Amino acid sequence: MAALDLRMFFFVYGGMHGRWAPAMIAFTVLGSGWAALGLLPLLWHVRTRSFGLALGLAIELQAILVGYIKGAVGRVRPWIAFGLPAPIGEPRDGSFPSGHAAGSFCVAVFLVLALRSTIPRSSKLTTPPSAGVPLPAVWFVSAVMHRIYAVLALCVAALIALSRVYLGAHFPSDVLGGALLGALVGALGAAVFTARLAAPLFRGPLESRAKRR
Repeated sequence: MAALDLRMFFFVYGGMHGRWAPAMIAFTVLGSGWAALGLLPLLWHVRTRSFGLALGLAIELQAILVGYIKGAVGRVRPWIAFGLPAPIGEPRDGSFPSGHAAGSFCVAVFLVLALRSTIPRSSKLTTPPSAGVPLPAVWFVSAVMHRIYAVLALCVAALIALSRVYLGAHFPSDVLGGALLGALVGALGAAVFTARLAAPLFRGPLESRAKRR
């Protein structure tokens, strides 16, 4: 398993001056902790506060778990282990699991599952479901749009994870472990949001609106 992990690392690795380095750096920056500032508009608006708070708590939980596991495992990062050029930020903490992969998949899976709960069950309901749910009004989540959002979110998360290996910050097993951890926490956060926050806020308005039609 370790040999396969090593072969996969050098297969993907391109470094800070590789052909795809600019794109990989961009995805790494996108997956950094600063991207969480994007939650602030959701927390500001009353209508989206529950959604933003649930997502924020999921992100915070996965970050705590990642930090704890990193300290417990203490794996050396590949750029340090093999004397490779330092990736952006020169990270020196534990390599396993990848925080970028955990955070990006936490957000992606949360969005996929939480947005799925906004799809109207009645085929007669044509009003954008965001009119009755705690989500931004621009998110008209039909079944087709949900599939598009899901693919985009998961592809971006996968590219963020890939960028960490390409730049030499993590081994493939690091990003795989981070992705699994983040996905589990994101699914848990979405389940809590859907069951305890979203349902009483939008099912009633949507169902009553469908009946009036």
